Amino acid sequence: MIEKLLSLYGVDVYVTHFLPEESESGQIAGQKCAVGRLVAEVFGPDAVLSHRADGSPVVEGLNREISVSHCAGLAALAVGGRERIGVDIELPRATLRRVVRKFLSDDEMSEWTSDGDLLRAWTIKEALYKAAGVAGVDFANEVVLPSKADCAGRGEVVVSGKKRACYEVCTTLYEGACLTLAVPAT
Repeated sequence: MIEKLLSLYGVDVYVTHFLPEESESGQIAGQKCAVGRLVAEVFGPDAVLSHRADGSPVVEGLNREISVSHCAGLAALAVGGRERIGVDIELPRATLRRVVRKFLSDDEMSEWTSDGDLLRAWTIKEALYKAAGVAGVDFANEVVLPSKADCAGRGEVVVSGKKRACYEVCTTLYEGACLTLAVPAT
């Protein structure tokens, strides 16, 4: 079943569980199938999903931006207008605590401390990264989280000390997974 999870800032977000046969085919094959089902459901059975040179997804012939994400058993598709957007969905996992220094700055590590905080911070940074579309960004220091107190707020991508862009971010929970949407701030 495909569910329209939310509409925010002119962006629609759809989520689906992997079907049993998709799960049985392995994580990578399951991801591809689940995302393909989302694209076919939203844009029609003839829609063709491909990727730009930077790896970002695009539906051929569509004049709208999309972003996709997947984790164990779930896939998400965000559909926006003409500006880049980012979506990330992730289930709790212990590895985040082990790699925290790779994605949080020293200041962020002192504020975002619990396992739930780390999951939320990870999805925010992933969504911001996808929305910015800048290769080689230092997640810990160039992708800046909004205030922890907000589940919606403004995050930034700062490259070489210069603000690249500011984004509105919104995080929600979906069946134990954390889903974050990032769209250009107006």
